[in-house]
Amino acid sequence: MTPSKRLAQGLLLCLPLVSALLAGGAFAAVECDTRKYYECYDYQESEEDKKVWQEEKYTLPAAPDMDKLIPFEVNVSNANRFLIDPVSVSVGKDGVVRFTVVIESSGGARTINYEGLRCKTRERRLYAFGQPDGSWIESKGSSWILMQKQQHKMHNAYPAVLAYEYFCLDLEPPPSAEVAVERLRSGPAVTSAR
Repeated sequence: MTPSKRLAQGLLLCLPLVSALLAGGAFAAVECDTRKYYECYDYQESEEDKKVWQEEKYTLPAAPDMDKLIPFEVNVSNANRFLIDPVSVSVGKDGVVRFTVVIESSGGARTINYEGLRCKTRERRLYAFGQPDGSWIESKGSSWILMQKQQHKMHNAYPAVLAYEYFCLDLEPPPSAEVAVERLRSGPAVTSAR
C-alpha cells in the first residue's frame, strides 16, 4: 500500500472521532467578548436562591452633578457618551449595585436613568427616569431582566459593560460604593467570569 493510500485510510478511520467531537461541542467554545455578553452568559437561578433573595428598599438619589460624572466607554463605534454619577453609586446588602447613568448623544440629547445590577444573576432593573428639573419619574412595573434578553444588545450595552468590567467582577458586587467608584476611575478590569 502506498503512503498516500495509508494516509487516506487513516483519515477515514479518524473521521467518526472528529465528527463526534464536533457534535459534542468540544470545539464549540468561543471566547466571550464583553461587547457580546448576551451571547455568552447563561445563568439559571435555583429555586432556593429565588426564595432566599429579597430586594431591599431603595431611595432615589439627588439629581446628578454634571460636572462630577465619571465617563466609561461602551463601544468604540458608539457616538454616545456614557457617564456615572459617583455620588449615586451604592452597594446594597441584597448584592445590588445601584447607580445613576447619564447618556449623552452627539446631538446633545441627554438621558438620565437610575438603575440596578444584580451581580450574581446578571440582571438589570430600571428604577427611574431623570427629568430636566432634577426630579425622577419612577418606572412603573419595573422588574429584573436578564441582560442577555435586552433589545439594545451590542450597541448600547452599557449595563453589561458596567457589570463585567466595573461593578460585578467574578459575579460578585464590590465590597462598598467607594470600591465601585474607584473601579470606574481606574478603568475596565479583566475578569474570569467572561
